[in-house]
Amino acid sequence: MTRSRLAASGLLALVFALGALVGGAATMLADRTRHGGDRFGERPSFVQILKEELVLTADQEQRITGILDRHQPAMDSIWGTVRPQFEAERQTVRNEIRALLEPDQLKKYEVLIARRDSIRRVRGALRGGR
Repeated sequence: MTRSRLAASGLLALVFALGALVGGAATMLADRTRHGGDRFGERPSFVQILKEELVLTADQEQRITGILDRHQPAMDSIWGTVRPQFEAERQTVRNEIRALLEPDQLKKYEVLIARRDSIRRVRGALRGGR
């Protein structure tokens, strides 16, 4: 491969990655306005959503927060066990979809998947890796 082709390929990969990141950030920003997250890209907590939708009292909000905090370690443990199976199934689904797509559709699909995965990684980092 010539140096110019290698440089062009590298540039294309860089543009793809930047596009996925910018698209992910833009999607998160648009999604954030739905319930009003506190920080850039942060989804509102389940308690915030319940507070908005159910008009919780301060006591209810505090008690629900306690319930969720108490059960979070068990939920994280279960997800840690199930996650590898979930990820394997997600890849199977994606591969089956890829097999059905035309080349131009496949390119768009890969960008869409990269954007969604980018959003998921950022959200996971904001929640402390969960």
